[in-house]
Amino acid sequence: MTNIAFKQAHSGNYRRAARGKEDIRYLVIHFTANDGDTAKNNADYFARAEISTSAHYFVDENEVWQSVRDADIAWHCGTRGVYFHPYCRNANSIGIELCSRKNGEKFYFMPETVRRAQALTCELMAKYGIPLENVVRHYDVTHKNCPAPFVESASAWTAFKQGLQKKEEPDMTEAEVKKIIESTRRTYNSVSVVPAWAKPTVEKLTRKGWLLGDEHGKLDLTEELLRTLVINDRAGIYGE
Repeated sequence: MTNIAFKQAHSGNYRRAARGKEDIRYLVIHFTANDGDTAKNNADYFARAEISTSAHYFVDENEVWQSVRDADIAWHCGTRGVYFHPYCRNANSIGIELCSRKNGEKFYFMPETVRRAQALTCELMAKYGIPLENVVRHYDVTHKNCPAPFVESASAWTAFKQGLQKKEEPDMTEAEVKKIIESTRRTYNSVSVVPAWAKPTVEKLTRKGWLLGDEHGKLDLTEELLRTLVINDRAGIYGE
């Protein structure tokens, strides 16, 4: 589970609410549009300054800081212009900001920042029952160029979303399946541990010298073999 520090945003930057699981339907991914900032920098800033905007979480390559509680409404994807998403709004979403870096005029994310954001996003998806298609960019809601690295590179956004999908366990090979079967197969190595229903048959066969076991005397009788021996014995194949 992601370790999350908390510092409450200034009361003028969000709206108090009492949202429950049924109220939170979207996760909106943003970027800070700064160069080398940290999650704590942002939490400190939003706690100190009244700027009528906010996000719930800030993520950098080392930490996650929460600025607005999930139950409260952060002002992160609203607009006085046109909404391009039919449903996603501040009131039904959680905003996640990724701290950014800059190379010339281009913003980018550190790989660990992306991985940390993916881990946080997965936890929130599980917590609130949010499907993958409801993880969106700020761009998808208002067409703002945010988060720029995921807007300007469709493949980077696709890779981020793919990292949120549950990993399927690879199919086991035939040898691995056989190994598991062998490791869990129950065997009986002496007459004393054979089940009562098969003991008379095993005693008869050992008495006749037909069941000798290995060099250590271990019989290595499986449940299937015992059933076969008992059926044969009841059919009279082994005599009296």
